[in-house]
Amino acid sequence: MATIFDKIIRGDLPASFVWQDDICVAFMDISPTSPGHTLVVPRQSVVTLAELDAATRAHLWEVANRIAVAQQKALGSKAQHFWVNDGRAAGQSVPHVHIHVLPRYGRDQLQTMGRVTWHLLTLAIPKKPSKKQRETLEAQAQAIAAELAKS
Repeated sequence: MATIFDKIIRGDLPASFVWQDDICVAFMDISPTSPGHTLVVPRQSVVTLAELDAATRAHLWEVANRIAVAQQKALGSKAQHFWVNDGRAAGQSVPHVHIHVLPRYGRDQLQTMGRVTWHLLTLAIPKKPSKKQRETLEAQAQAIAAELAKS
């Protein structure tokens, strides 16, 4: 069965992409826990990191790191969380490997942790971003992608 990420990768569902190559894609999370929250997803549809070959795993982490640097330059974040729920027992909501790159802006601990909690609690509720939310995601994606293109 195709995951929501498979549908995004195929172009069946809209997404605000910041990165695409032959191995992975990166796009904005539609329920961001902080401005610029990006997902790095392999094109190969597997559930856990262990199912990927070493080169693909390394590539995902390299892309995630490059996105973190781009978030800092484009959006002014001061640090990032790299978040992986590797399998259902770890709280993985979509059965497809993905790395969350969560920008942190300083003095946002309570707000970000509250949003993380809300994100986890509402994963089962279907979401469709409003036009304004989609425009915000697209603007953030373009800013991050522009920084990535410089490196």
